[in-house]
Amino acid sequence: MKKVSILFVSALALGMTFTSCNKDDGDNSSAPVASVEGKWNFNKFSVTQNGVTSPEDNYPNNQEGCSKDFIELKADGIYNEGDYVDSACTLEQTPGTWTKDNNSISLSVDGETQAFEIVSLSTTELKVKATFTEQGTTFTLNVSFTKA
Repeated sequence: MKKVSILFVSALALGMTFTSCNKDDGDNSSAPVASVEGKWNFNKFSVTQNGVTSPEDNYPNNQEGCSKDFIELKADGIYNEGDYVDSACTLEQTPGTWTKDNNSISLSVDGETQAFEIVSLSTTELKVKATFTEQGTTFTLNVSFTKA
């Protein structure tokens, strides 16, 4: 019986020695990496004021029958915002620059800079928020974009 136990333990040890391992489950090197760079369509928005967030709704400035308004963040720091402004779907574009620092995107247009916190980012969706104060009232704008 002792011989069988030793043989079993030896076989088990030998099997463990020659068992190959796959890549760690945490290694997602083949998974696409989400990037803020690219063209993003305005999709949804909500407003938070005094700790209360409105229900998320469709982005109100998208003209019915037109493509969605968008932002484009190019690799060279160039920013472009596209707005379809009328029933003829006239595209007005506003150029600027952008930078990313950790979890923040700063957009600069005509000498004015606004920082947005990245709430979530995937290969298909970008959610940001920014806090503003107007006429003594502070509110947070929450905007959701879909990759164009």
